[in-house]
Amino acid sequence: MQKFAGFSNSNFVERVYSILNYENPCNRSNNLGHITASGLVIKDGAVLLIFHPYIKSWLQPGGHIDNGESPVDAAIREIYEETGFVCVPAPEETAPIDIDVHEIPCNSKKGEAAHLHIDLLYCLKVLRQEKSQEDIAYAWISFDKIECHRIKRALAKMNYAPSTSSNSVSS
Repeated sequence: MQKFAGFSNSNFVERVYSILNYENPCNRSNNLGHITASGLVIKDGAVLLIFHPYIKSWLQPGGHIDNGESPVDAAIREIYEETGFVCVPAPEETAPIDIDVHEIPCNSKKGEAAHLHIDLLYCLKVLRQEKSQEDIAYAWISFDKIECHRIKRALAKMNYAPSTSSNSVSS
């Protein structure tokens, strides 16, 4: 079990169960946290990542699930809003390929205290690209350049090995 700053393991487990048992576990009104959705988009040995404007790290696109929206539809919508890529679920991967629980730091600009996200990661494929609705940096990052442990874990589960590029240095 992963430890989070300021939370004992039993407190962490209690928070996760409280979120899962909340009347609407996707609703942002639960200050302990909520279920979110994100998408892993793979093309030509690379993964579509955004530079998260608040967390300041390269991550898969994703976000909150709107009322009445399925998690996979939320992942598709978030990818579109953040990058302009129109996606559909990969036919071979219709269930989440990874579930991750992570702490979101306090955001005083949004008036949010630190809380947990229980994120469902879906494998999606690109149909086409349109104009993005948000001004968020994105890039296709080759497997061997991925730094996020969660994305590495998801790629390993899907039997994607990091590719060896001709410009990499080996020791």
